Amino acid sequence: MLDEKLKEALELLGGKAVLKDGNQYFVLLSLKEFRKIKKEGVEGLTKQELIDKINNDIASWKVLQEEEKVADMDLTELGQEKTEEIRYEKTA
Repeated sequence: MLDEKLKEALELLGGKAVLKDGNQYFVLLSLKEFRKIKKEGVEGLTKQELIDKINNDIASWKVLQEEEKVADMDLTELGQEKTEEIRYEKTA
């Protein structure tokens, strides 16, 4: 069974994900997405069209990953946490 976070990520990515294990890459598809691709058919595509389609899918996935990194970034991780103390004194 897939981890719930992996399932959620797969759904957010439109049913497609690229996994890296060492120097190998794997494409993970939901069954729904696989059927959609089969139905659309990659058989009718030329070799270059298929390569372009795969590259576009991977590029889209990478952009989403970078956007998620930026959204999840914590300022304390960057050492930019502001810890200044502000004091107010009443003057007569």
